[in-house]
Amino acid sequence: MTTIDEIYAAINPLPSLLTAKGKVKPEVSVVINANANLAITMNWVKPYSHNEWEREYKQFSGKDFAAALETATAFVKELPSAEQAKLHNFMGKLGSIIDAAKDDGIAVDYLNPLLDTMKRLSENVLTYKHKPTRASAL
Repeated sequence: MTTIDEIYAAINPLPSLLTAKGKVKPEVSVVINANANLAITMNWVKPYSHNEWEREYKQFSGKDFAAALETATAFVKELPSAEQAKLHNFMGKLGSIIDAAKDDGIAVDYLNPLLDTMKRLSENVLTYKHKPTRASAL
């Protein structure tokens, strides 16, 4: 059986790990539902949101606390670095702008520089060799 103190000790590092991955104001909790399951929940402010209530949520459950913790910790470890997440977000926005411009019939002369930028960004993401740091080794 796991004690409350052991649960606190196990989940207390998770908000810091999420912050290191670029998540803003992360919150982590354990939920125990009667006759159901145990789950670890995480949430944080959506990227580039100006509203505290706009949050992303993840929930991890397992046959017991250790299994839920293992799944939650693996999720955090697999998140892209804060820098990579910013680049992916930018690429998504740029892609949306390019699609909107195409839909609106914007002249190719205006789109070509954007398409070239997107191509270079995509190539950089594919060929990027991440050098492990202490924070990224988590």
